[in-house]
Amino acid sequence: MTTAFQYIFDTAESISIDRRAVVAQTVTRNNLVRAVSRGGQVWRFDVRLPDGISWQTLRPYIEAIDYADRYTVGTVQINNAGYNAWLTAYLGNCANTSAVTATWTAGASTITLTGGQAASGFNFRAGDIIQLGSTGKVYSVVSDVAYSSNTVTVNRPILDASGSGTLRIGPAVTWSVICTELPRWTIFSRDQVSWSGNFSFVEDLTS
Repeated sequence: MTTAFQYIFDTAESISIDRRAVVAQTVTRNNLVRAVSRGGQVWRFDVRLPDGISWQTLRPYIEAIDYADRYTVGTVQINNAGYNAWLTAYLGNCANTSAVTATWTAGASTITLTGGQAASGFNFRAGDIIQLGSTGKVYSVVSDVAYSSNTVTVNRPILDASGSGTLRIGPAVTWSVICTELPRWTIFSRDQVSWSGNFSFVEDLTS
């Protein structure tokens, strides 16, 4: 993980997640609404660090954050103890999530499980998050997938090249991100740090 960015996620006071598509809407004079999705379901994170952490604690991280700035592509996880038990927790019934394999096709809205499925219950529950291989993009599962089904519908068209491999699931997934908003830091009460706003991160799609 990228230390500068990972510390922000691990220590977050709040995290806002946006992965919705860009949608264009028009309303006619008789209130007829027309809408079209233009895609662009990119993961966006607004992360707030709490005010009051000591400068002595933050100094090395601030140095790394300022060095990374708004042009470094970093990798992050939402896997610290404060989040992985509920926000990114896997809710299916696969006995060994590190053994789940699948095939996928670029542009498709589903992936096909090929190994490691659950013996009962559900392979995935709606909202589970998966990554295609160790370096692929991250997707969320749209609806429950019973143990007897091998088709998983995901929240956006597959951006990765067609292929197959082992999935990363739940807290194990990693996002490649760029920081697009970098708040200023201020020292107050001698040894405490406050922030002027949120850190904003956007999924990097260049690789």
